Formats: sequence, structure tokens, C-alpha cells
Amino acid sequence: MDYKKHSIFPEVIVFTPKVFSDERGYFFESYNETISSILKVQFLQENHSKSKKYVFRGFHYQWQPVIGKLLRVVSGSGLGVILDIRKSSLTYKQTAIIPLNDTTNQILWTPAGFAQGFLSLEDNTHLCYKCTSIRNEQFERAIHPLSLDLDLNVDKEFIILSEKDKNAMLFEEYDKKPKFK
Repeated sequence: MDYKKHSIFPEVIVFTPKVFSDERGYFFESYNETISSILKVQFLQENHSKSKKYVFRGFHYQWQPVIGKLLRVVSGSGLGVILDIRKSSLTYKQTAIIPLNDTTNQILWTPAGFAQGFLSLEDNTHLCYKCTSIRNEQFERAIHPLSLDLDLNVDKEFIILSEKDKNAMLFEEYDKKPKFK
């Protein structure tokens, strides 16, 4: 499996699996121990979401215990959106948008210290992601995804948010009491 560090965030890694295709379809390894070795993490939980077109999930983060996520689109397409929320980081408040789909099958590593979001670009988009910690609602928060100037190439009026994400704090609120120094 090939991998490349992100140009702005070297902690963020995009893995590209070797895909073996023929007239029957295709096969690839979506995860193996090599990924954990490269990232130096252990995964404890896996989640699966199915979304309608233009559903934005995020920006979610967890600080106790910290959580990293390894994301891939199983079916459909979308944008993995990451936000650096480490106050002392030189890239604090910067974002990156990584296309994820069932054609390239790329896998996105979002480490702790980043808020993670995902925008579905098709109906019935399935996203699976492994987590380095078990979800802890008590220490989990969200930053309102539309409180940042994101270039998603989608009119904001079409974006669908959950009630949790609609009521999430604005980035300015997070900035006053950051969870990651």
C-alpha cells in the first residue's frame, strides 16, 4: 500500500491501496497491520455511516481519550475535511479537503488534534472509519462546519446537518477554550 503525507499537515496521511481489477470486479486490502505500524496506533472501534447527497457530518473531535480516525468511502463519493484545532500549531485553524470515493479507494488518516468532517457528494454514500479510541460522548464536541470559510464547491443552502451539528459551537467559541493546546 502506498501512502503520502499531506502537504500542509504532515501528520495527515493518505493511503492508496493496490487495486486488482478484472472483468469480475476488483479486490484490494483496505486495512492491514502495516497501516497501524506506519501510524503507530491501535484501532479499537469501527463505525459506518450512510448519507444522502450533501450531508455534512462534523467537525467532530474528542479529547479524552484523544481519538484518531482512518476513513474510507466504501460506496459513493465525498470530501474528507480536516481542521487543525491545536492552538499552538503553526497550522492552527487551517483546513484541508481530501476527495474520497469508491473509485480511487483512498484512505485518509486524521490524527488526534484535528476536527474531522465529511461531506457526501452522492446519495447512499457509505463511509467506514476506524477509531483509535472508543467514542466518549462526555468528551466529544463539534465545531459548526459552516462557521468556517470552506471551499466545498457546494452552495451552503444545500448542505444538510444533523441537529447536533446545527447547534455546534462556532470556531470562535472553540478558539476561546481550546481542548488541544
